[in-house]
Amino acid sequence: MQTAFKVCSQTYSVLLILYPRDLRRRFAQEMTEVFDQQLQGAWEEGGLMGLVRVWLYAIRELLCVALPAQIAEPIVVVPTLSLISNSFMLLVLLRALSPLAELCRAYRHYP
Repeated sequence: MQTAFKVCSQTYSVLLILYPRDLRRRFAQEMTEVFDQQLQGAWEEGGLMGLVRVWLYAIRELLCVALPAQIAEPIVVVPTLSLISNSFMLLVLLRALSPLAELCRAYRHYP
């Protein structure tokens, strides 16, 4: 079982990259230690289902805390907005230039 704990711990350590850099620098080691303690306690109390609960909580925290904090960083916001707006403009342009667009326009004007 020690191998499974080690794999879980290493996986969690890799997932910490989803947290903002400052938070990671200050607390990554402590976060990993707490996660390891939670895994050990969950295994002793609930076996495999205990481990699953710890992972579900960790994933929820990543989705609700880490990713929103990353997305709020200006270095992420600007390129993301650019990607979204450029994608939208490309889709509009493709629709306007599409041969099907002309057929659709002609069909709408047909009585």
